[in-house]
Amino acid sequence: MKIIIQSIADKGIKGKERLVLKVKSDTDIGDYIIIQAEYSDEQVTTSTYNTFWFPYKAVSAGDLVVLYSKSGRDNEKEFKSGLKTHFFYWGLDSSIWGRKDRAPVLLHSPEWISKKPEEL
Repeated sequence: MKIIIQSIADKGIKGKERLVLKVKSDTDIGDYIIIQAEYSDEQVTTSTYNTFWFPYKAVSAGDLVVLYSKSGRDNEKEFKSGLKTHFFYWGLDSSIWGRKDRAPVLLHSPEWISKKPEEL
């Protein structure tokens, strides 16, 4: 994948907790989804709890993508090197990564389909 999960900083600390992703190759972050999945017997399961679909935005190799659990306004910081850190906010009322039975799963999903509720 063009983006990898690098770390979870300040696990379980409300207002500070954040997932840090590293961009390995130029891509669009909007093609990615983070799922908080159950973790049991040394692997993730198909049970899911929270999902965050990133908005469409070009990111470059070497950039960081930081997803805070808290509410906030998306922004970015550019460094002298030209690399950027892109900040996104999940909008949750509490921290979610302080548990040993939950793990982040990064999905690359550039293709998808939906239907209007009234069409179903």
